Amino acid sequence: MLVPLIELDGQAQLLLCKRNANLRAHPSQICFPGGKIEAQDTSVQDAALRETFEEISLSRKHVTTLGELETHSSLSGFHITPILAKVENNATWVLSSDEVDNVFTLSLSDLMDPRQWQSYPTNFRGKAISIKGFMTPHGLLWGATASIITKFTSTLI
Repeated sequence: MLVPLIELDGQAQLLLCKRNANLRAHPSQICFPGGKIEAQDTSVQDAALRETFEEISLSRKHVTTLGELETHSSLSGFHITPILAKVENNATWVLSSDEVDNVFTLSLSDLMDPRQWQSYPTNFRGKAISIKGFMTPHGLLWGATASIITKFTSTLI
């Protein structure tokens, strides 16, 4: 998965996607672009860049990878290696996959504001739990993506 940083209007932003509601896995969830490693991929970075292009047509030539963030193990059993990357200001992206309903950015300053993060009650495997989330104009940012963001932004303070 790619964690794309871009500067827009003088502010550092993260580029995020909202998954299609009709997907079997993680429908309507907010996520970073990127996905599973496939046979043709030479590395985790290669997979993240390939998947990002397939999903939102963000060209590799506009992306500079900066390194790997800490691997995240999700509650659903996925092991995710986030690839931090800088996206050039002149880069463009469009929806180019049935997997993605929307592409948008959120400012790092908002994501680093603890007042923006709230606890939300939910059920997981039949048990009532509370999840920490960030409400966006496109729905609740929670789960693995939220965890990756909070781990990353905590290193910036």
